[in-house]
Amino acid sequence: MKKIAVIYPGKLNELRKRALEILSSMLLDYTMEYPVCVPDDCTEDLSAFRCIYIGTKESNRHIGKISGGSLYFPEEYRILVKNDTVTIEGYDDAGALYGALDFYDRFILPNEYPGDPDRYRVNFFENGQLPDFECVSKPSVKARGLWTWGHVIYDYKGYLDHMMMLKMNRVIIWNDFLPVNAREITEYAHARNIKVIWGFAWLWDTDCAKFDMNALDGESVKVFEKFEKEFGDTEIDGIYFQTFTELNREKIGSVLIAEAAADFVNRTAELFYRKYPDMDLEFGLHANSVKNRLEFIETVDPRIRIVWENCGSFPFSYLPNDIGGFDETLRFVKNIACLRGEEERFGVVTKGFVKLDWSVFEHCEGAQYIGVSTGRMKHNRMDRKAPIWKYIQANWMAYADKALETVRTMCNCKNGDLCVYALVEDGMFEENLMWPVALYAQMLWDCGEALPDLISRTALRSNVIFA
Repeated sequence: MKKIAVIYPGKLNELRKRALEILSSMLLDYTMEYPVCVPDDCTEDLSAFRCIYIGTKESNRHIGKISGGSLYFPEEYRILVKNDTVTIEGYDDAGALYGALDFYDRFILPNEYPGDPDRYRVNFFENGQLPDFECVSKPSVKARGLWTWGHVIYDYKGYLDHMMMLKMNRVIIWNDFLPVNAREITEYAHARNIKVIWGFAWLWDTDCAKFDMNALDGESVKVFEKFEKEFGDTEIDGIYFQTFTELNREKIGSVLIAEAAADFVNRTAELFYRKYPDMDLEFGLHANSVKNRLEFIETVDPRIRIVWENCGSFPFSYLPNDIGGFDETLRFVKNIACLRGEEERFGVVTKGFVKLDWSVFEHCEGAQYIGVSTGRMKHNRMDRKAPIWKYIQANWMAYADKALETVRTMCNCKNGDLCVYALVEDGMFEENLMWPVALYAQMLWDCGEALPDLISRTALRSNVIFA
């Protein structure tokens, strides 16, 4: 078997290290030895090696001579296999990282399973020259991520690693208090091209109706002071906040929720923007209480990204077989996608996966150190969650077309700044990369791909688990 050399940009940053790590581990499965990794200014003779070049045209001086063409979008990549040489070129380092991930998915796997009934699976690295191949890919959804309560992340490294494997680049972690190890969680995420958006309550509670809606004037200052006290000088990528909209009615007492929420959010956000003009603020808005009063939501400060929840049936419902009223849900999504104009910062939280067990939920009494549980605890948790994942999986097999149609609808409405989070919490995602989540993540990356291809592509991956 021909030995492999991976030629990388001489100056390694965290994303480039991840790309080398991914390539080395996946190739080890086929070659039984690590590839040789050499910087692109290496002068030694590599003629005896099968060469894999990875980087960007700017970061790897060899790639521009090989790949040709241009890449135009952040995170876009090109994979080119020609004359037994592999080039993985990214628009940026994130694109090169995702190209390394998809080198396995789009090139190795199709050649490993050639469709021969006499030899279902082959190690084509043992044969002669690699077959020629080329593909260019870019994300359909600009910001793709997960939403979760932090106290049910039992291994933050595994959770973020699995997000990276799915080419997800954003996570909302909601907790009553900022975790003690928030900085190291953020650093670990950044090394995997993931931004961390911390959840923060703006007069939100599990009982949103308990507030005196006629006494909100001083609450904005209290919210801002709480932020200053808890976050201090902690470097953060953004804040996701919720307020008093998670109700199945339009009013609290005599006060219209949509009108009061828009006014309160704007006044509070102004305090943030005055001191932090570049703050990324995301307003987690539950559609239940405002869907017939959108004229008020239209007045929300355009600098704020509205992230909509509870927009109707699956994929906005917790149950993936809740598809009644799906057409109405799509109409509502089209309506809110451009509510504040074509350039609106628009986002959603979709569901249909495993969620927090509210029957045993208790609010945290203080800051916690997130993601340090034992292996025994995690395996016990996995056993308990397995039947739920089986139910989720069965219904995604039946109704995945609804999720794909929803993603395509949002992409058609918002060809720019679209952000989609999937709620995946308390399901041991950090240990098992479950097939329904992998399928949905691939929809967010390439919603133009046919559903049968999405299903088979994700099901074939060796790191994807079925319940």
